[in-house]
Amino acid sequence: MEAPYTVNIDQQAARHYADKGATILLLDVPEQTHVAFDHQSFVVGPKFKGVKMLPPGTHMVSYNAASRTGDFAPTSSFFVHLAPSQVYVRKWSIEQELLFEVPADEAEPFQAGARRYDFDQNLAPYNLHAYQQWQSLSSCISQGVISRLSPLPSGNISITAEADPAHLKPVTPAEKKLYAQLQQGKTAAESTGSPAMRVDGEQQFEATLSDRQHDTSDMQTSDLTPQEGVGRCYYTPLPRLVKVPGMTPQQLTALNLDKTGLLSNILQKHFSDKPDDLLGELQFSFLAFLMGQSLEGFAQWKAIIHLLLGCQDGPLKTHIHFFICFLQCLHNQLQHSLVQEPISQSDSEPSPGAPFGIPIIEELLADSFLQQLFAQFFSMLHEEAATVNSKLLAASKQVQQLLQEKLGWEFNFQDVGLDEEEDEYAPTVVQLDGVQL
Repeated sequence: MEAPYTVNIDQQAARHYADKGATILLLDVPEQTHVAFDHQSFVVGPKFKGVKMLPPGTHMVSYNAASRTGDFAPTSSFFVHLAPSQVYVRKWSIEQELLFEVPADEAEPFQAGARRYDFDQNLAPYNLHAYQQWQSLSSCISQGVISRLSPLPSGNISITAEADPAHLKPVTPAEKKLYAQLQQGKTAAESTGSPAMRVDGEQQFEATLSDRQHDTSDMQTSDLTPQEGVGRCYYTPLPRLVKVPGMTPQQLTALNLDKTGLLSNILQKHFSDKPDDLLGELQFSFLAFLMGQSLEGFAQWKAIIHLLLGCQDGPLKTHIHFFICFLQCLHNQLQHSLVQEPISQSDSEPSPGAPFGIPIIEELLADSFLQQLFAQFFSMLHEEAATVNSKLLAASKQVQQLLQEKLGWEFNFQDVGLDEEEDEYAPTVVQLDGVQL
């Protein structure tokens, strides 16, 4: 099989990356398993034991076990933040078809062997030429973001542990089609004996560290036993309607029309006024959706975009730098996913049914919520163009141009109203005694 990419660097640079770069060892992974490191995918062969020369920082591993008939198990994935020269070790569980982190004392001999280059012939070099693109998709995902959002204790994200798609409220035809497609993998897992978790109620929930380990109050009773080794991510709860005791209806309406106040409260309560961590969650959820096929990842990505595009004072006055970074992050995500060719930069075509390398966002966006939300946001910046920060205006124009080129969206700033009967994201108006305020 032709190599998916080649890494052409001089000997001195190769030695630098070999010494300072990190290594991910994946032990006992069965042949024909599909494994993706960041957005580069492999089909496991007899000698494969992982990847070397990874730049320090955040990386994502996604994988699917393959059956003898060529079918794939639902995608599982995990994030890891690597230090320079770190050797990170996971081992395959035959019973669960999952990768689990090896305990420190058991991992030590493997780590020492990797540093002696004992596994060098079994490790694929990381695709350094594609790293800049990966950085653009993961630059805000810190170790703290990974620790806060990843399922406990294994870190494995899987659709088999997520809520029923009916609770995640697909709206448009393309969204419903995507949910149906992803649900097939979950149904297949249940029918072949892989147990799954069903969760009742809202998609979002709050939890302390102890709650994350012990609280199961939101789980629906069923005959299915939760699959050991996978779990749900702990995304930040993002309410769509703000209710503050003591506020007048006029004040509540204003607060819900401009979500800057809600954003400020969320940043203070959940992020200790570190806005980059919210952008990290935006990137985390997007990648969990795109590469890990996580339904809840998509729902959280959608919720964060809805929140931020609903702000007015934030981009204009109080959080200007944050919104510049947000638009840059979103531009990178859309630029990466609105493509015709496979996501994996392999020269070969993806095999039928392959879990990676198939761009699904373009189909999703063609008739999604984003067009109306962006129209509203761009219209607001257009009206305030004389006072808008120049970098913010430039970032917004980049996103607008990308949407026009890739999706054919033309934004008419004279008519950006939302159909409140059909659009769940329309602004909320508080009513009192039958009078609309």
